[in-house]
Amino acid sequence: MAARSVGSLGDGAGGVQPLPRRLRFIAEESTNSFVHRLAETNGLAPRELLSMLGAGDALLSEPEFSEVHLNAAAHGRLAALAGCRADVMDHVLPTLRRHPLPDPDGAPPRWDVPNPWEPVNDCLVRVCDLCALSRQARRDAYAVSAAAWRVCARHRRWTDNLREDGVTCIPLTAVPEVLAAHEERVRLERRLGAGGRIAFADAFHIAVFWWNQAAQVPRAWAERHQQLGLQEGSDRRVAALVAYPEIVQLAGVLAARERRRLRGSWSRAQDTDWLRGVQALFASWELRGSFPMEPVLQWAALHSGRAHLSGPKPVRGRYRRLGTSGPHPQAASAGALEALTCLPWRLGDIPETPAQLWSVSSRV
Repeated sequence: MAARSVGSLGDGAGGVQPLPRRLRFIAEESTNSFVHRLAETNGLAPRELLSMLGAGDALLSEPEFSEVHLNAAAHGRLAALAGCRADVMDHVLPTLRRHPLPDPDGAPPRWDVPNPWEPVNDCLVRVCDLCALSRQARRDAYAVSAAAWRVCARHRRWTDNLREDGVTCIPLTAVPEVLAAHEERVRLERRLGAGGRIAFADAFHIAVFWWNQAAQVPRAWAERHQQLGLQEGSDRRVAALVAYPEIVQLAGVLAARERRRLRGSWSRAQDTDWLRGVQALFASWELRGSFPMEPVLQWAALHSGRAHLSGPKPVRGRYRRLGTSGPHPQAASAGALEALTCLPWRLGDIPETPAQLWSVSSRV
């Protein structure tokens, strides 16, 4: 292994030879997780492998706590060590394409570890253990996610980054409606593109408003939590899980309104009818009164008036892309839910007025 020390690699990726043992890629894996796996598979310490990539003196944490950022030259070296093309590495590891170190062309190879890790940019989530096992991973692998959780539809598991001892993935066999909702979310986002992802982020934060304020929530949330039979973790850990079906359904409702608004075919009378339809939907979830509508009214106020689009208007048709406007003019096609939504509150925010926080273990 001494032949692959920093001094023998030269200034570019061209002089780097692949390591003896290669890895099977895991979709959306974090760079730090991949570096740890590649190093351990080849009998190296992770920092030793990083020294092969270039200069860096930051503190390297375990993959569940931090990410590694590379500049273009270090990116090329990592691809060479892994025995693949740089564009393949760029596709597999999302941090490489979303957050490259801002170096000028021709800069020497360099790596860095952001400190502290900023969850608003991305979240680190444990990879489904069965998926990792199929890729012959010897340790827990971590993926870059738009939220602090992910759904593995293949193995019917919910994964997150809870770091308590003995906590891994959550089986979803007891709540098939969550899996069905995830399939519907995937269809929605494939169909609408960035607008579909934004609609989901906004719907999620409308549900977050209910969770934080705790005055009233759908009865199904507590029922799902009971069906899961979890012993470890907090109520907040399963907030998104138990609310997932309602969030996805609400996302479709928000997207339908936004499509017509962006087309310029939305009137005040239609808005009144739409709000009545939302109230009827909430009533089917056993949500009544004015409180559940408060975040919806805030969202509608932000998504009102004539849209000003830089591109073409959404055309009629179920499979047409939904653009962005108003409170989301610069929204990226991928990013954390907290960065995509136009709503200001976040999961776990303490209400300004005293309120008894709702618990999935309490009676609705």
